[in-house]
Amino acid sequence: MVTAILKFEIRNTFAEWEQAFYSHQPIARAAGMFEIYHGHAPDDEKKVCVVLNALSPEHMQNFMEANGAAIAESGHILASTVSEIYVN
Repeated sequence: MVTAILKFEIRNTFAEWEQAFYSHQPIARAAGMFEIYHGHAPDDEKKVCVVLNALSPEHMQNFMEANGAAIAESGHILASTVSEIYVN
């Protein structure tokens, strides 16, 4: 199991991104990814942070490859993503 901290920018409002994020959670859970926290910077709702547990970095990579288009449609600017991975 790993914990990931993902920081990225969005092109829409946080509320719009969050709605898409919630609708995609069943797919993420089925892929072995479980959200712990999500929020935005206090001074900029377009700077988002998501903390999650995943079965492995490979599970995360496979999920991103399979769902990248849907993630981008949520407003997530994929090229802006910075991730930190920690092993539990």
